[in-house]
Amino acid sequence: MSSTTKLIFISLLFVGLLVLPALGADRTTIRQGWNLFTTQQDIEMGRDLADQAEITQPLIDDHKPNTYLDALGQQLAQRAPGEKYPYQFKIIDDSSINANALPGGFIYVTRGAIEAAQTEPELAGLLAHQIAHVALRHGSQNVSKAYSARIPNARPGRVDVNAAISRLDLNGPGDSPVYKYSSEAERQADIVATQIMVDAGFDPQAMTRVMQRIRNTSSRQTTAFYSSHPDLANRAARVRTETQNMGGMARNIRGDSPDFHSVQDLLMAASDGDRYYELGRSRSNRNSGTTVVDVPSTRLITHREGDIQFRYPDNWTVQEDQDGISVAPEGGVVSGSLAYGMKIATFMPQTRFFGQSGLNSGIEQRSGTTALSRATDQLVDQLRLSNSNMKVVGTSQRRLVDGQPGAVLTLNNDSPLGGTEVNWLVTVLRPDGSLRYFIGVAPQRDFNRYSLVFDQIVGSARFMN
Repeated sequence: MSSTTKLIFISLLFVGLLVLPALGADRTTIRQGWNLFTTQQDIEMGRDLADQAEITQPLIDDHKPNTYLDALGQQLAQRAPGEKYPYQFKIIDDSSINANALPGGFIYVTRGAIEAAQTEPELAGLLAHQIAHVALRHGSQNVSKAYSARIPNARPGRVDVNAAISRLDLNGPGDSPVYKYSSEAERQADIVATQIMVDAGFDPQAMTRVMQRIRNTSSRQTTAFYSSHPDLANRAARVRTETQNMGGMARNIRGDSPDFHSVQDLLMAASDGDRYYELGRSRSNRNSGTTVVDVPSTRLITHREGDIQFRYPDNWTVQEDQDGISVAPEGGVVSGSLAYGMKIATFMPQTRFFGQSGLNSGIEQRSGTTALSRATDQLVDQLRLSNSNMKVVGTSQRRLVDGQPGAVLTLNNDSPLGGTEVNWLVTVLRPDGSLRYFIGVAPQRDFNRYSLVFDQIVGSARFMN
């Protein structure tokens, strides 16, 4: 080798040492926890839950934001450890700030989260954190723990995914073990996300900056994020430590991107237009701003009427009429129809199942011929007589209502605000043969904001006789 060649080689080696983390850096190794499911079952579980979730939460269908988010997410996912899942990244059309990951790599970020990030590295930090939860299999581990608590003799590799989803009601509204990460899971995700960010050329401190900003926002917009992602002290110090373990940051870290701000501007502009109207404001009254529906209060109060008692948000009102009980926020009733809230009523089924509407809810086929399924199908037929566009869109589930077996069904209908609404129907048979039912109603784009309170009302219901 000539002296000139040697000089070039040494120069290139020196430059390489400047732009790459130190060779042989000692990154932290995180071991995955106990799990009943295989990695392929993670994908199966995630795909099933994603299909159901997308029924009730509207997605941004604009090509540019979706293409950008997926490209950024795939760059980060390539650096994730463990199984190479078929990662997918989608934007939920919701102004709240949230990001969630389903097992198998199905990752959702709200429009509000993208708008809250100030730079592309901050958005990359949110995505890297969710990718880390997937790579570490935290979602299916949580499901494993919940399932083994119900079925103590369950063995790894022998649990049917559909059975677990049904038994734990993972498709139902309310808190799901899939998203409920422990502080230890958050710590692990921070470490692995730091590794992903460094390997992808991003400053991992951007992740801590955006999470701190979300925390400081401290409003209803961030409630969902911190209900599933507990805040951890010393997050920034943990990220710095792991960065040092990896040999420090490269000199040529990736900065901000004009593509990010272009997408952000596009989403913000769309949120001001007719296609993405504000939460709780009807299209017809948007310009005047006279019809605004407050989000449910977290403080619940008790109502008792006849043979039923339940709890509901203290900023909602209860109204009784000949058709039953309506529980709704101010402005929740539009043109005499319930647009936001819950209806509680009683239906008397016929002895013989008539089921002539052709609606085919599927309860009979999936659950067998039972009194509850027959009565629920009759109720759906009855509801459809005055709601011709009502459609069953979710598979039937089972849950307990005051300790009694209940059926759960998701339907779509025309909203009095325009567009589509979600009807979350829960039914339970009473000793006199009547069917008590609960219908939680909200526009499709807003349903995930209201699903928890619907679940709380049903969960708090007590029958007095």
